[in-house]
Amino acid sequence: MHKKQRLILSGLLGVGIGLLVLAGLSGGGDNEDITVTANPAIDALIPARESEILRRDMVGIDLAAGYEATLTLEAGGEIIPVPTDQIDSAQQSLGLYTYRPADGKVLEFFPAQSNCVTATYWPVEDRDDVQTIRWCFEVT
Repeated sequence: MHKKQRLILSGLLGVGIGLLVLAGLSGGGDNEDITVTANPAIDALIPARESEILRRDMVGIDLAAGYEATLTLEAGGEIIPVPTDQIDSAQQSLGLYTYRPADGKVLEFFPAQSNCVTATYWPVEDRDDVQTIRWCFEVT
């Protein structure tokens, strides 16, 4: 093989490997949750649907400005409303309504299984316009 042919072959091989690496980094699809992206009230679910979290990780919802929320947990076969004094009040002014299990709270930790959160939310200006969103995650 001539030197020119080896250079061309090496270049093509390098481009092929680069394309494989790029394809692997870009992922195989769109992970956007249509119920979140199409809803102007919701910025994010914490954690995202079907995520895997630890037993004392934070859960909740990130809302657009001008919305308030309450949270209900589904853990271990029980439906557990989160008292408003157990939702992190320091972040509510940012639209974050979050709960972290701890000693003395309605849950000390999430059971190691599938758990769910239901957020009930409404615009501050119209408390009668109530909506809900439910999502689940795995706890390890």
